[in-house]
Amino acid sequence: MKFPIGWLLCLLLASPSASLAQEALSDAPALAAPGAYPVGVLTQTLIQKDQPDLVASDLAAGKLARGDRSLPLTFWHPAVKPAADAPRARYTMPDKPAAGKPPAEVPYKTGGAYPDAKPVRGQAFPLVVISHGYRNWATSFSDLAENLASKGYVVAAIDHHDLEPVTLAAPQLSFATTVITRVADQRFVIDALTRKGGQGPLRDVYDAENVALIGYSMGGFGALATMGAGLDPNGPLSKSAPAGLLRPFTTDNPTFAAGAPQNVKAMVAFAPWGGAPPLRAWTAESLAKITVPSLLIVGDQDDVSGYGDGVAWVYGAMTGADRNLLVYENARHNIARDGTPPSLVGDFQSVVRFEEPVWRRDRILAINRHFITAFLDARLKGDQAHGAYLAVPTVKAVDGVWRPGSDAGSAGAYASPSDTASAGYWPGFQNRWALGLQLRHDTAAAPAAPR
Repeated sequence: MKFPIGWLLCLLLASPSASLAQEALSDAPALAAPGAYPVGVLTQTLIQKDQPDLVASDLAAGKLARGDRSLPLTFWHPAVKPAADAPRARYTMPDKPAAGKPPAEVPYKTGGAYPDAKPVRGQAFPLVVISHGYRNWATSFSDLAENLASKGYVVAAIDHHDLEPVTLAAPQLSFATTVITRVADQRFVIDALTRKGGQGPLRDVYDAENVALIGYSMGGFGALATMGAGLDPNGPLSKSAPAGLLRPFTTDNPTFAAGAPQNVKAMVAFAPWGGAPPLRAWTAESLAKITVPSLLIVGDQDDVSGYGDGVAWVYGAMTGADRNLLVYENARHNIARDGTPPSLVGDFQSVVRFEEPVWRRDRILAINRHFITAFLDARLKGDQAHGAYLAVPTVKAVDGVWRPGSDAGSAGAYASPSDTASAGYWPGFQNRWALGLQLRHDTAAAPAAPR
């Protein structure tokens, strides 16, 4: 394992008054606010040996190249309170790609975390691994990562180094490489962090047997497979993979499903790709192999992963898992990341890549923090009081009822099941403000009786 300074962070001085941005949002749901811990941030790089390299291969001649794969990780963790003038992290992102040029890094945003702050030890915090979408980057999830770390989690975001199509002589190798590496990357990182929990700068800070996996889009595709849903060997995706490189992850590989990491106790999948035709990656029987408690989050107008025949179909097929489905009505695919980098707000194509046409970005991020906190606290910390925020009285938020005439309902109070006036409303939301959302819950089906 290597411990470089890290190309994902630009450790420059930021204003000492900078703080977690979500502190100022007064209409955020109850569990969206930061926790009590200051947050530290650091980077490490893992080296995955002997991996397929499609760009260096001559597939027409049947020659598959292999090489070491570098996987930078950004960690956020609960930290000892730093000095008042301690610098804050300034995150960077890949620059706009140019033909024939390697990607450079440019400033992205100032965060609320402290570079290289001393971690809080002796608490055995749960570990959360985040896997980004196609051509995203690790610190584009800094809002969620910093928030979770402030609540007593260690968060490790993988940077998968997706190849930019414009930089390749054969642009199709960009997505092909992403498809064949996501599952391997995730399983490798989870295994490495499990083995290395007692080493390095985060030695004995996190509990390597109490892990959650969060994936967005292609990261969600990887998460479903990582947790045991073998790919359909007869499906169009497996058949289209070059050199048969998806065969290690298919259902006819007897060791694949058995290799799902047992220390992962919860999975969150934002808009997971791979469920919709024409490249449906799984059978319903394969998805039923997932048994880890799961939270899926999606927009009902998702035109990348698909909704009805995509993510909703995946959710319906996951009959082996206790699961929740959070739906943003009138949202498309951009329901996970921090939002448009400040330097790109005037570029429409960039806005299309990061934003939603209907939903406020700060509102989406706050709702995600609220529900993911409730879900992870219940599953990894046994906090059933927070888990109760998932027990909404109506599937559609708009159908919730707050009894008219309640003073608290007009004063910004949060709905609570213990309050007779608001017991029919979504808990943790303010009156009139739970709107445009749906939340389903389904328990794992009992296994069929043996014949």
